[in-house]
Order: sequence, then structure tokens, then C-alpha cells
Amino acid sequence: MQVHVYFRHGDRSPTPLGEAKAQTELWASRVQEVPVALQNREYFPQKYPWGLLTMKGAQQARELGAWLREHYIPKFSKTNGEVILRETPEKFLSLRTTNFLRTNLTAWFLLEGFLESPEIAATIPFACREEKDENLYHNEHCPRLQLKWKQAWAAVKRAVGQDGVNWRERFKDMQAAMARALEIELGNPKFSQSMDGEGFPWITAVDTFECARFHGDPLPEGIAEENVMAVRTLLAEDYAASFHDRDVLQLSIGTLVRELKEALVSRVNAPESPARPSLYLYSGHDATIMPLSVAFGVPWTVWPSYTSSICVELWRTQDGEHYVRILYDREEVAIPVSRAERAPKKVMLSLEEFSEVAEWSVLSSTDFSSRCQDISDIIPTPNRIIA
Repeated sequence: MQVHVYFRHGDRSPTPLGEAKAQTELWASRVQEVPVALQNREYFPQKYPWGLLTMKGAQQARELGAWLREHYIPKFSKTNGEVILRETPEKFLSLRTTNFLRTNLTAWFLLEGFLESPEIAATIPFACREEKDENLYHNEHCPRLQLKWKQAWAAVKRAVGQDGVNWRERFKDMQAAMARALEIELGNPKFSQSMDGEGFPWITAVDTFECARFHGDPLPEGIAEENVMAVRTLLAEDYAASFHDRDVLQLSIGTLVRELKEALVSRVNAPESPARPSLYLYSGHDATIMPLSVAFGVPWTVWPSYTSSICVELWRTQDGEHYVRILYDREEVAIPVSRAERAPKKVMLSLEEFSEVAEWSVLSSTDFSSRCQDISDIIPTPNRIIA
């Protein structure tokens, strides 16, 4: 058996936007302290205390780690499971994280829950790639992806529903209330966030109030909890839709899906290799979970919550056949057996069926490098403000 677990970081403080900057002391009191083992490392620069793991997020990570231990360790054989985990845990599992402090901390506290010991957690290497090589999110160091993503997101923001209206029009009053509460100017081009694009920063604004809501803070006047949740879901649908462009999906996580396929095939070809881990952990973001779900043919239908996870399991039957099962947030999901329209769905896919599904988004490192530089066919997106 082999398992790959992709998970979002735990609860964090918001990205600074407008009035949130005045809450520095409040959020500083909620931020998780950094364990000694993770101090004196270089992380993606962020202004304290924004975008950092909270104590609540650390506990969420421990709980996910404890669930992984309880759920998976009994399923591994004694040779590859409890004995190796106890004696040489660094051979049993492999850990990757992005270069954000919050993802490193989430990985650390997940290990605490999984290994039941911070001392043992300290023995596990943290693999982290250079930012330009990171594939646990859509990387803007790729020129083609940067332009294609901008186009895809702009198109999604212009899309209308069956009633002929863009959902943003229905929430104009909420938009105005958020702008007042955060003291930002509607349509101000300086609020151009990495995921929002030009115009009103819906994602970042809603995230600010979501972060506060998770800690029991009251919402400002004119912002109803049900509307925050509704808009969050609509934003998730938009975000998933942007990855339906195959070019965007492949350039975003195509190399990550390829690495997953190669790891599964390698385990099948050399099942008893002691040099190959049984459990692979990937500490990432919502920008990890969402495109992966699209790649697997079942897009996430809501915004991935803190410590949301996707588990990809490789199973071998007694007669030597191999199957893949996928869990979304610890629940098994029926995956389409092919990219064909109305393809049947199965909970347990043969390795061949899973490979066919994944192939649609796979990209080799060589193809990624060459395609990233090719922008000759991309028409620049006009600079227009979309509220």
C-alpha cells in the first residue's frame, strides 16, 4: 500500500486588507509560536502577524495527523507499518511543504499528531523547493501560465448564470458593506491581489471576514453570515472553473500529477523496495486542493476548508491487481473512469483507469519548461476593472 496526502494549511490570520491592519494585537495573540526546530529557517516573507498559522490551526493539524495514524497505520503490513514507523520513521514517510511559514508549521503539528512525539517529528526532513520550481500551487514564474491564468480568471468573473446575471451583481450591497468595514475604495486598482486580479478583491475581502468568523468575532453591519458563506461557495465555483482550461490546469499542477503517477507506478514495479516511503505528505494550500480535484475529474464544490485533504491510496489485491481510491476530506469519492462525457464513476479505479484520468492533466518537466516560455498565441487581456 502507498498513500499520498495533499492537505491545506490550518487556520491562519487574514491577509492584510484595509481595516484589518488595525487588528494587529488581536491577531498576534492568536498566532502559533514557532517551535525551536523550525526557527532560523528562510520562509516566504510576510508581515507579522498576517497570513500566519494560529493556535487553532496548529490543533487542526494535530487532529489530521492523529486521524492519518489511526486510519492508515493498521492498514500497512507490520514490515512497512508500525515497526518502521517506530524505528526509522524517516524511511516510512516523505514530507514536502511550500516555503510559507504556515505550511511548515502545519506540517510540523501534523507530524506531532501522527508520530505522537515532537522529538520524533524533529527527525523528519522537510523538503521544500525553490519558489520558481514549486508545483504545489499555480506558479506565476511561468510566463504562459501567468497570462493564461489572468485570461481564465477574467473570463470567469464576466460569466453570467442562467438568469443572465453575474452573481457579483446580486451581492452589491454586501460588497459595499465590506468596503466600508475594511475602509477600501470600490474599484481601486491598487487592490490587485494574486488570486483576485483587477477590481474589487472579493476573495481577500471574504477571507478576512471568514478568518474573523472562525474565531467568533462578530461580523460588521450589513454582512450576514449566510451571505459570506454563499459568496465563498460562488468564489469556489469560479476558482474551479478557471482550471477547466486544460492549458491552465497542466501548467498549474501537471508536473505534480506526473510525479504522483510515477510514484504509484514505481511502487507497483518494486513493491518491496525499502528505499521508497509508504506515506507521502504534501503541506500546501487551497491552490493545491482545488486544481487537484479538477485533475481527478471531481472538482471541489466549496472553498477548501483549513486542513482539507485529498488522499490518494494505492491498493494491491491478493491476486496482484492494483487499484486507486481517493478520499476528499476523509470520505471516499467516486471518480470518473475516463474523461469521456458521462463516463461512469467508481470508488476503486484500476491503476490503468486512474492513469487515464490523470493523463489529461499530466505534463513532463521538459514540456513544462518549453511551454512556459511560449506566449506567441496569447492575446493580451485588456486592462479593465471588473468590480
